[in-house]
Amino acid sequence: MKKAWKVIISEIKLADGILEIVDARCPNETRSEKLERLLERMEKPFWIVMNKTDLVPKEFSERAKNFLKQNTKAVDVVFVSAKVFYGYNILRRSIKEFFKGNKARLCVVGFPNVGKSSIINAIAKESKVSVAPKPGHTKGKQWIRVGNKLFISDMPGVLPKEFAAEIWREILFPKDIENAAFTLLEKISKAEGTNFSMLYGVHPEPSEETLVKIAKKLNFLKSGGEPDSSRAAQRIIEDWNSGKLTAWWL
Repeated sequence: MKKAWKVIISEIKLADGILEIVDARCPNETRSEKLERLLERMEKPFWIVMNKTDLVPKEFSERAKNFLKQNTKAVDVVFVSAKVFYGYNILRRSIKEFFKGNKARLCVVGFPNVGKSSIINAIAKESKVSVAPKPGHTKGKQWIRVGNKLFISDMPGVLPKEFAAEIWREILFPKDIENAAFTLLEKISKAEGTNFSMLYGVHPEPSEETLVKIAKKLNFLKSGGEPDSSRAAQRIIEDWNSGKLTAWWL
């Protein structure tokens, strides 16, 4: 954690504002209250950016946005999709209005697989100004110019596991892939909606039997023909991270 923490702190100190990226499928659970309290102490304004909004119904995105606006101290909550390039004008307008047209440097932070790099790439592609290094900063560090007075760090900050809610640490930082899959399955089984059954042909019950059924369906077999439940668990996590598997809940 020490090294990751130093990177996050250095990013926050240099920035005028923070973009906290969360997963639109479970936005309240993939934000970090610890990070937000830190930003409040440092008097750093932050925006909650709900990425992957293309994976959930619009009604849910709107409801989640309203919930986060009412229950956090974020300057604004904006839902975007790096995949379909949606929401960036709204985000930039919110930032511009807050800083009243003054120059601002923003850094992007969040947990693994919420789409930090895709957010940066999507913003950079829209910019017509080439990337330029910032003098005096860490070698290789760059600020991407995305407007006349707006710059964004090219180095997404990966929040350490200690900043995640305890139940999400297993999913975000898996040590045992089957336990990680069970934890995710538990959440999906209680979700408002999901494409799990359509993908795998079984209900998302957090059990070994579920993994065995998926392994058989996908022909994930060990030598001797025994179903490979670990490989099935790995596929579930990979499908979730890639967005192939979706479910949504607050």
